[in-house]
Amino acid sequence: MSSAISNQILVFKINNELYGIDILKVQEILNFMQPSPIPNCPEYLKGIINLRGTIILVIDLRARFHFDEPMNPENCVIVVVAIGDKKYGLVVDSVSDVLTINSENIQEDIDMHVGIDSRYIMGLVKANEQMIILVDIDKVFVKDELDDLSTAINNSIVK
Repeated sequence: MSSAISNQILVFKINNELYGIDILKVQEILNFMQPSPIPNCPEYLKGIINLRGTIILVIDLRARFHFDEPMNPENCVIVVVAIGDKKYGLVVDSVSDVLTINSENIQEDIDMHVGIDSRYIMGLVKANEQMIILVDIDKVFVKDELDDLSTAINNSIVK
């Protein structure tokens, strides 16, 4: 499983926990901008933004991971990631660092009690005396879900 991650991760915070995703999935980091809402979408889908002519779904990872406390737009950023051939914006509380990790330092067999679905988790890694939960961003959304969201957007955009 650890072979699925490069040796660098982007570290971000949600709900006072540190998470990391493969830096190769990250396209850019944006100051939070209020997405245009889409009717009849899941709670974690905040809407869409137009990023230089590309429509991007904005997903609140706090809601996706089922944390009770809602996001605070004044303190959030949007991490634009590539999943397949599409880009998505992930709302996180803050971005803290880019770290180089060794795959042999990833602890994969863990008992997760952080409240998020363990299928999203690649493992834990300790860096700078802190534990970072490694998220497999490709598994946060199953393909059918992404297709349904894309269809919802296409149906809601006036041509």
